[in-house]
Amino acid sequence: MLAADTTRRQPAPVPAVSAAPTDSLPHIHPRDAAGRITDYTVAPGVTWHYDKPKAFRWAFHIPRDLGQFPKYAFRKENTDTFVGLAVSSVALWVADQAIVDWSQDFGKFLGLTAKSTQKSLFSIPFHVGSANLPLELNVPDNLNSTFYYLGDGWTHLTVATSFWIYGGLKKDNRALQTSGELGEAIFSTGLVVQAMKRLTGRQSPYVATKDRGEWNPFPAYSTYQHFVPNYDAFPTGHLATAMATVTVIAENYPEYHFIRPLGYSLMGLLGYSMLNNGVHWASDYPIGIALGYAFGKIAVRNGRTRVEAAPDDPAAAHGTGLAPPRKPRPWYRQGKLSPYNYGPFTGASWSLRW
Repeated sequence: MLAADTTRRQPAPVPAVSAAPTDSLPHIHPRDAAGRITDYTVAPGVTWHYDKPKAFRWAFHIPRDLGQFPKYAFRKENTDTFVGLAVSSVALWVADQAIVDWSQDFGKFLGLTAKSTQKSLFSIPFHVGSANLPLELNVPDNLNSTFYYLGDGWTHLTVATSFWIYGGLKKDNRALQTSGELGEAIFSTGLVVQAMKRLTGRQSPYVATKDRGEWNPFPAYSTYQHFVPNYDAFPTGHLATAMATVTVIAENYPEYHFIRPLGYSLMGLLGYSMLNNGVHWASDYPIGIALGYAFGKIAVRNGRTRVEAAPDDPAAAHGTGLAPPRKPRPWYRQGKLSPYNYGPFTGASWSLRW
C-alpha cells in the first residue's frame, strides 16, 4: 500500500518539448547607449548600420549623387540593361499612338474622366526671373486624377515627411535616413529628367499636332516656358519620382516583402492615368523609370554601411565593425603596403597582385 501510494503521488513525467528554433531575424532592433536604433538585421547574416543624419544634409548630397551617376550607370555589366531600354523605348514609340488611343477608349468604357482636374487648397506666388513657379497644394477631384496624383511631388513629400516624423519620435535612424534619401533621390532624379525634357522637346499627346507627337530638340528657355506641354513629355517625371520612392523604401526595408508589389501596382495605375489623360506616351516610361531606380539605389548605397559579423566573438552579436559597400578599385590601387624587418633592415614593400 505504501508503495502504491508513493507511486500515485509521483508527478507524471513531462514530455520533452523540443526547443523552438532560434529566430535568426530579430524583430526588435537593439538600441545603442544613447537609446537610438542604429543597427537593423534585415535577413539572416545581413545587418545594416545607419548613422543619425544631420538636418537637411541630404540636400548637400545631391551634387555627389549626380557625380556618381555616370560611373554607376555606364558600366559594362549594364550593357544588357541599356539595350533593353533602347529596344523597349523604340518598340513603344512605334505603337505610341495606338496605345494612347486604346487607353483612352478603355477609360471611356470604364467611365473614367480623362481630363485631370484638381482643386487647389492654397497657392503661394513664387517667381524665378520670368518663370512662374507657384507653391501650390492641389487635391484630385475624380478617380483618374487620383491615380495621377500618385506621382505628384506633394505625395512623395508627404511620404518622406512621415518617415522623418516617425524616425524622430522613435529615435529610429533608418527611418530618418530613408526620409533624407527620398529627398535626395527625388530631387536628383528631377534635375536629370528636367534637363532631358528641355533637350528633347517632345509634345504631350493631348497637344500633339501629329501622331506620336513632334520632337523639337533644344527649345529656347522662353519658348519652353511659354507652353510647357509642347516640349516636356520625354521622359516621364511622375513615374521616375515614383520609382525613386519605391526603390529607396524597398531597399531600406527589405524584410517587408509587400513594398515592391504594392509600389509597382500603384505605379501601374499612375502610368495608365497619364495615358488616359494624354500627358505622356508609353515610350516616355522606360528611361524615366530607369532614372528613378538608379538614383534611388545611389542614395541608399551612400546612406548605410554593412555590419561585418564576427561569429567567433559571442560578445558581438550584431557585428564588430562597419565596412562600406564593396566597390571595385582600379588595378593600380590594388597593391598592398607591408612593413618588413630583416635583421638590420627595416622598411616597407609594396606588392601588386595581377
